[in-house]
Amino acid sequence: MRNFLTLIYVLVFMWTGSLSFVSAEDFHVGQQVVLEAKKPIGVPLHREPSPSYLKHVPSGTTATIDRMAQGGHWLSITLASGDTSWVHKKYIRAHTAKADPTPIVPNTPSTPKSPAAAQITVGGEEGVWANRAQCQAAIQKGLRMADSSTEKLRIASWNLRWFPVGSAPGQHQVSAESTDLDWLVCTIRWMQLDVLAFQESLATPEATQAWKTLANKLSKQTGNTWRWQRQSCGRPDNHHVGFLWNDSRVALSQSRSLWQFNAKATSARDACKSGLRPGHYAFVKSRQNDGVDFHLIAVHLKSGPTVFAVEQRQKALNRIDKAVAPLLKKDQDVVILGDFNTMGAGDKQSQKSELKYLKRFVRKEKPGFSDLPVSPQCSHYFRGRGGQLDHVLVADGMKEIAVKAAQITGYCALAGCQRIRGDYPLAYRRLSDHCPLVLEIANKDVDG
Repeated sequence: MRNFLTLIYVLVFMWTGSLSFVSAEDFHVGQQVVLEAKKPIGVPLHREPSPSYLKHVPSGTTATIDRMAQGGHWLSITLASGDTSWVHKKYIRAHTAKADPTPIVPNTPSTPKSPAAAQITVGGEEGVWANRAQCQAAIQKGLRMADSSTEKLRIASWNLRWFPVGSAPGQHQVSAESTDLDWLVCTIRWMQLDVLAFQESLATPEATQAWKTLANKLSKQTGNTWRWQRQSCGRPDNHHVGFLWNDSRVALSQSRSLWQFNAKATSARDACKSGLRPGHYAFVKSRQNDGVDFHLIAVHLKSGPTVFAVEQRQKALNRIDKAVAPLLKKDQDVVILGDFNTMGAGDKQSQKSELKYLKRFVRKEKPGFSDLPVSPQCSHYFRGRGGQLDHVLVADGMKEIAVKAAQITGYCALAGCQRIRGDYPLAYRRLSDHCPLVLEIANKDVDG
């Protein structure tokens, strides 16, 4: 009898195997799968890799696996709509025969040595910000945000939201998850960045390792040398600003903190007073002969929709001329960019007033600065609504600015700054609540 039952079990297993059901070890990130319900109501999806019901979807729904948890028993999936959620493995069968994930081919001697030598096509924005797998596919196809050129540098600012953990301690993880490093690498490659000014990095051992991993991945995948640095002061669990850059294209030197951008600080000795951030400075010089050079300052002003916070931000702006005065002896070209937190005091009118104040006030700070227009006019989402918190200030007379505007990419651009209803975009959850702001600078020194 026991042998007969064993035979029946084997036959049933062989029959169900023809339906392409796969075990956890057969799954891989990027695989296309089909959801198959056990009951007429559909397949239950969850917010987290544990019972945390979100909604049901019909049987036969297709999806892409983003990651796995709990030994492969729970799978994070992205639906065709772009929505993401968790599902138990028992509701999944393979869509097609298993295929090896598409590798990311680095620029090595057997491939183009630099982005300029590659066949680059402008495009791919929607897929890049949909999920990691689509971003990597776009890179493989040679899609980029802009043409590669030795005639310009591309500088960006991006608040990376509690990098690399993604959220404040104790914060609910539904709309904010740990930073997806591979996706972040992919977006940096797509944007063709030479320098990234970042905000909200932690300085914990985990954060330090994440930056090392990020730089190493970029170096391997591009064939160039990538480096990073972060402000030295401040508690490890406080927010920090810094730079990530392609050292094969530009050199950063003379780095230091500019305490004046911390409204609470009174000197360099207390640059990170009260947990706030100083400006992070570096002198940027193109490695190209006769290439551009300029002063670059990354900032992250005090957050908060209160009158007090607005006053603190304005106090920092009032110190710009004092912070840059010593720099002007070497070069008149100055770029200040980052998260200025221009959110007002809790109402739309005060937010508009702060934005107008910023533009008007920085013109008076020597040598005079322009707050470049951005397109579209939002760089951050909160409760489904877009806002403009990130800015680029350029010193008057800096002739190397290639375009007198900065471009916003990411889900902010895809949403067109319209209100987002329902689930947050995947990029919001796994990258940041901010979107990158990108500036082009002509790669030729034209100082008079």
